[in-house]
Amino acid sequence: MRMASICILYTQDGDLARRVKAFLRTMALVRHVTDPNRMEAALQQNSPAVILMDLRAKECRDLLEQLEQDWSESLVIALGALRSEPLREAEQSGIYAAEDLQLDRHRFQTLVGRAFDHLEIMQENRDLREQSHYGPPAEHPRRSEPVLERAHAPSLPLLRFLVSFGASIMSKDCSPASLKEWRTLLA
Repeated sequence: MRMASICILYTQDGDLARRVKAFLRTMALVRHVTDPNRMEAALQQNSPAVILMDLRAKECRDLLEQLEQDWSESLVIALGALRSEPLREAEQSGIYAAEDLQLDRHRFQTLVGRAFDHLEIMQENRDLREQSHYGPPAEHPRRSEPVLERAHAPSLPLLRFLVSFGASIMSKDCSPASLKEWRTLLA
C-alpha cells in the first residue's frame, strides 16, 4: 500500500513548475512553493515528502541545510544545471539525488517513483522499529482448529476396522466367509 504521493517543488521558475507538474500529474500531487518562508509550512502539512529543489532559487542553500537538519524523513532531489558547482555541492551534501534541469520525462518519473518507494520503505522500517521497541505483540489466543479436526476425525472403532481390514487384505484372506464377517461388522 503506497502512502499519499506528495512532492513539494521549490522554484521561482514557472516553466520548470509547469513541466514538473505535467510529468508527475499521474504519479503525485505537486505542491509548488515559491517563497522560502512558506517551505516549513508546506513540510508540516505534507511530511514526509519528496522535495524537488531548484538550485537556482533564492535561499536554496540555506533551505537545503534546514531540510537536512529538521526534515530528514523527507527526500530531496536537487535540480540544477549539469556540471554546475551548486549541483556538485548538492550531490556532496547527502541528498537523495541530483538531476539536470533539462528533465527527461521517463528518467525523471522513474527517479521520483523510486523516491516514493524509498519513502515507503523508510516508513515501514520506522513502524517495525517502533513495534520492536514496545516489545512483541500480545500473544494470540489458542486456535480452535485442533478441536475441529478431532470432531471430523474418524472414531476409534472405525480406525480398528480399517486396521484389521488392511491386515486381512495384507494376509490375502479374502475368502467369502471373511467378507461375510466384514459385512456384518459394517452393518
